[in-house]
Amino acid sequence: MTFKIAVIGCGWVSTACHGPAYKEYAQSHPDVILAACCDVDPQQAEYFRTQFGFQHAYTNYAEMLEQERPQAVALNVPPQLISTMGCDILRRGYPLLCEKPPGLSLDELDHLIDTVRSGSAIHQVAFNRRFMPLIAALKEMLTGQTIFHVEVQLTRVQRTDANFATTAIHAIDTARFLADSDYTQVNITYQELPVFGPGVANYLVNCRFDNGATAHLTISPVTGVNIERYTVYALDHTFLLHANNGPDAPGRLWHYQKGQLVSDIDASQLAGRREDYFLNGFFQEDAAFFDAVRAGRQPLHDFQSCRQSIEVMQCIIERITRYPFTPASQPGDQMNR
Repeated sequence: MTFKIAVIGCGWVSTACHGPAYKEYAQSHPDVILAACCDVDPQQAEYFRTQFGFQHAYTNYAEMLEQERPQAVALNVPPQLISTMGCDILRRGYPLLCEKPPGLSLDELDHLIDTVRSGSAIHQVAFNRRFMPLIAALKEMLTGQTIFHVEVQLTRVQRTDANFATTAIHAIDTARFLADSDYTQVNITYQELPVFGPGVANYLVNCRFDNGATAHLTISPVTGVNIERYTVYALDHTFLLHANNGPDAPGRLWHYQKGQLVSDIDASQLAGRREDYFLNGFFQEDAAFFDAVRAGRQPLHDFQSCRQSIEVMQCIIERITRYPFTPASQPGDQMNR
């Protein structure tokens, strides 16, 4: 029996990040068919089709789903479109992997969660940091550790888009993921930078987790270098992770115990690969979803797993400075500002 994959959205994130992953997955699974891709720009859809080996290209996703009847759908569109389109796809009964963030607010995310609860479609949210080989190795090293603090640096060059929070959510979500705990308090300081355009700002985020650990996130979109670094302080242990960005490429993870270097892991040696789409976790997240659909099981990284990350992102969008959380908050909870 064949396993047909369809993709909606053929822009940069699909072309640079997911396209090579889809192609590799299909090459390693003889029963997989890259059935169709869709974009409102017909030239972009056709380019994506030929570049990665899809059979057909469409400009209307509803028509594509009706014609192709795929077993899995990847939704790689801007976040403001994900909730409406995602709910429609889920109601049609198709397993859905959607790009991050799955909406710009809790209301948009909760529409997806409610749609899933009213049906049975398998779904996954694509927070690729959770699947990066270095992050996965660090997560395993932290098992059983008493974590005190997580420090995050996320900087970019000339990112003057008004809503950088949709990128900042990587730091927000990964800190939660590494601490293995929800936030109970978040305090945000904004350094507004209107000279670069409306909405441009640095975010300095101080957090406390339900397990007692703390975090500090420095998020700066208009610096001189692209870096993404995570430091985790635990009892007698320190872990330093430099992700695959700018001068830190391909990435590295150091583990110190009581002042001594225990391990020094190069990302490309760990993965046995050097391609960005692999080192950045895109192949692993796509493969995890397709494998789960083929096995008929719901993946761990569902919409609910990122709900509090969306909540913090919404605080940044709305320029909220202080926010108490209820751990593992559920859809329908009100934001207590």
